[in-house]
Amino acid sequence: MSSAALDAWDVTALRFGIAGLVLLPLFLRRGLNGLRFGPALLLACGAGAPYVLLTAGGLAFAPAGHMGVMTPSCMLLCSTVGSWLILKDPLNGGRVLGVLTISAGLITLGWDGLANHGERTWLGDAMFLLGGVFWASYTVASRAWRVDPLPTTAVVAVFSLVAYLPPYFWYAGARLAAAPWRDLVIQGVFQGLVSAVVALLFYTRAVAILGAARGAVFAALTPSFALLFAIPLLHEIPTRLQLVGVVLVTAGMVFALGLHDPAKWRSPLRTATSR
Repeated sequence: MSSAALDAWDVTALRFGIAGLVLLPLFLRRGLNGLRFGPALLLACGAGAPYVLLTAGGLAFAPAGHMGVMTPSCMLLCSTVGSWLILKDPLNGGRVLGVLTISAGLITLGWDGLANHGERTWLGDAMFLLGGVFWASYTVASRAWRVDPLPTTAVVAVFSLVAYLPPYFWYAGARLAAAPWRDLVIQGVFQGLVSAVVALLFYTRAVAILGAARGAVFAALTPSFALLFAIPLLHEIPTRLQLVGVVLVTAGMVFALGLHDPAKWRSPLRTATSR
């Protein structure tokens, strides 16, 4: 059994088994860090095991290129709307244009999935979109509640560890036991430390500085890179509809984040760093 044979359930177990154990001492010391149980649970669902199961599980039905486009674009779309409705951030013309363009890109990718990748591709695409909704809920909630990044990362990891690992090991723990230890170490370090701890910590801090919508700025790079890397690594050749969808989604992200206007991009960062 190789790391390539690990499915979404195994990857999720590695991710939060490692991250939860690493951050458990901090969680025991800081607890929920002022959050009530309900909000803490929402944050854990948004960036924890449910999110990973949706995005990783969708790969069984749809191409990786779809995930690389749909999840971050849906996340940005929902974060922008959520920031407007919940955080009362202004929804200017650029953001409206961005939302409409992203929606057009998602429709194009969805049509590509139905036309070129089999009847069950829609299921994987739906999982990718729902994963974006989950991540957006974490983005908006972390900004609304002004959470402390490190204790919040510990909450996400430990909640996922406690909720997911016991049933996983009861039903499927033998899969990890049969995997080569080198593969487990590589996947454990990448998933459990880099993705679940370092990346989430930096992302939460970026949201605190830039805001819920602009905190997702680097997601604008994800669609193109995901589609490009899928060619040599997964041998997935993009279709014309996929390329059109990526162009639309990336352009929409640029407008939604205000990156088409350098002055608007620099001003929030200067304001935040000058405090």
